[in-house]
Amino acid sequence: MQNKIVAVEKLLPEAIELFKVRYALLQTIMQKGPIGRRSLTTHLALSERMIRGEVDKLAQNGLVAVTVQGIIITKPGEEVLNTLYLPLHYLEALTRQEEELKEKLGLKRAIILKGNLEQDEETKTSLGFAVSSLLEEMLTAHTTIAITGGTTIANMVHYMPKSQQHYEDLHVLPARGSVGQRVELHANTIAVELANKLGGMYEILTIPDNLSHQSISLIKNEPQIEKLLQKLAKTDMIIFGIGNALKMAKHRKEPQEVLNLLEQKTAVAEAFRHYFNAEGQVVYASEVIGVAPDMAKKIPIRIAVAGGKSKAEAIVATRSLLQKGYLIVDEDAATAILNHLAVKG
Repeated sequence: MQNKIVAVEKLLPEAIELFKVRYALLQTIMQKGPIGRRSLTTHLALSERMIRGEVDKLAQNGLVAVTVQGIIITKPGEEVLNTLYLPLHYLEALTRQEEELKEKLGLKRAIILKGNLEQDEETKTSLGFAVSSLLEEMLTAHTTIAITGGTTIANMVHYMPKSQQHYEDLHVLPARGSVGQRVELHANTIAVELANKLGGMYEILTIPDNLSHQSISLIKNEPQIEKLLQKLAKTDMIIFGIGNALKMAKHRKEPQEVLNLLEQKTAVAEAFRHYFNAEGQVVYASEVIGVAPDMAKKIPIRIAVAGGKSKAEAIVATRSLLQKGYLIVDEDAATAILNHLAVKG
């Protein structure tokens, strides 16, 4: 697809520029609407005459509606944004960095979002559309998806548009149980929301994620839990976040002796409740009911999402989980990753 888009850009550069303008206009209306023409002129640095003409064309095609309160996006407009996110993305300058990340981390594809995922609402919106557009390329009627919890993954699903596709037998599973007080960040909650966005079915893992070894051993033998674990082992796709080791350990309320061990072993990354040092070695593993790194590596499609330059070292440390997978990061994280890899040689 990328080569075809580049070819079109060479043949019809004026058409591509118009495509970019209309996409930016539609995206701004979605993010800021209801919004007036004068505000659009200021936000996009385009003439009022051009804004008026382009809004009229979008309205004629049913992509926006002009109301008393201002201009708003319609459902067909949201669908167009979702479908065209990745084609437009290929036209941006970030593709060079994406190719560099792909090569150095051994990825199947890297997607870099403009802005900062930890600070910008607009970047969080872009994350939802990026993942939605990516899933649209890969999902089939019978896909099974596992998904972890966390702030970034929760934002991703929250900002995803509702799919217009119908998937006959799509299942979404939580990759693990629940941990922490914020229910909206639990894998179970996010799995339900993702299933609703995709029009699929879901199952939940109604157990805490921080049980004792004895409790975990007993629960794993429960028929319902055993059945779900078997499904997780055969899942087609997993979407997961990558965290900073000590920050995540404190969030999970790991015992003080574990925190001391992580500091002693200089752990820098966390994924699937396993903690990694800068060389990618697991220095501490919490026993979990759900997906562990070894299981994750066997899942055919792996999509990792992380944001902020503070995650750069953690992403590099978990690169074994990313091999032949997909990585979605923001500009700050991407630049920091490449700088980190350059220093390491």
